Amino acid sequence: VGQQGVAVNAISGVDIALWDIIGKALGKPIHKLIGGAFRTEIKAYATGFYRYHDFCIEDAEDEARRHVEAGFTGFKMKTGFGVKSDIEYIHRIREAVGPDIAIMADANCAYNAAAARRILLECEDAKMHFFEEPLPPEDIEGYLDLKGLTATYIACGENMFTKIGYRNWVARHAADIFQPELCSSGGITELKKIAALCEAYNVMLIPHVWGSGIGLAASLQFVASLPPAPLCLKPEEPMLEYDSSTHPFRHDLIYGAIKLENGVVRIPDKPGIGV
Repeated sequence: VGQQGVAVNAISGVDIALWDIIGKALGKPIHKLIGGAFRTEIKAYATGFYRYHDFCIEDAEDEARRHVEAGFTGFKMKTGFGVKSDIEYIHRIREAVGPDIAIMADANCAYNAAAARRILLECEDAKMHFFEEPLPPEDIEGYLDLKGLTATYIACGENMFTKIGYRNWVARHAADIFQPELCSSGGITELKKIAALCEAYNVMLIPHVWGSGIGLAASLQFVASLPPAPLCLKPEEPMLEYDSSTHPFRHDLIYGAIKLENGVVRIPDKPGIGV
């Protein structure tokens, strides 16, 4: 499978485990071993809006309001269920929470550039913060067609692997935000290289975070080490994707060691990954 796919997923887990071992042996959190922390806490955005057989848009509106009540200032919806459906959905959620909440949409590679273009243009007044993975990860030309079409950032990278996989995308500025997943793109060692690549080309990096509590804890260590970008008077700080669904592999596996308070998660300072 070369430089991508399941082999890199496995390498990512081994790499995270090795950094955890080093941190525990030295009595230091990983962020102190990879350049230090630029922040002690991270503003989180909620990932949710999963669809079940009895899905209705009113339930999604209620969920959006619950995220706001929980202190989130942004959240990401699942889309990719059809152009017309997605356009109505995005507008309804915007109306439910008002203009001050950052809303994002994740299409999980559901569209081609023509369909995604229609969604972006029809939802321009909804002012989405970013549109994630509207196209398959092989369609770099399609992403270039969408980028700059509206003020909504185009984001991708969950299904890209290692610095080799990112090299051409970053060099061509094919997206506004790159989203490597720590647990599948190569682990902490490789993501530091991807982050340096993004910094060299002056593009934003906001890691994708989804899965177990181990992945969440390790991602917090990595995100702590990312410098603000772009480096200006009031830079845009990296956000933490926070899965809002209930499942034991995220919460119970680490005994609830990572807590969300008013939309913010503190960086663990215990050795290794911090849990």
